[in-house]
Amino acid sequence: MEFDDEPASSTAVGILTGISMVLGLVLIVFGLWSLGSAIYFAWGLFRDPESIAYFARYFLETTKITTLVPNGGEGLAHYLSWIAVILLLLVLGKLGAWAVGAGAQLVAPKTRRRTA
Repeated sequence: MEFDDEPASSTAVGILTGISMVLGLVLIVFGLWSLGSAIYFAWGLFRDPESIAYFARYFLETTKITTLVPNGGEGLAHYLSWIAVILLLLVLGKLGAWAVGAGAQLVAPKTRRRTA
């Protein structure tokens, strides 16, 4: 005697497929937003390189680098700020690329070949 569980399992699969597609679309949107903001901020630094001064001032105040290097602490903080901002932008871009890739894998239809 065989039971036909096809309708119940297809409903559950349909709901899970819908949830995964919505999650995939959310990941794609957040990934594109992340990539766009990384490009926007990088372009802003390219247009106005002196805008790094705010981050350098914050970096200088929080690390107390002037106590370690009495002469030239501001210049060192400025250069370290550039390195930190570039690395943060690279991380933001990589996270965005990962989110878009993961979302695309969730949204893409799965094709399986069944062998009978």
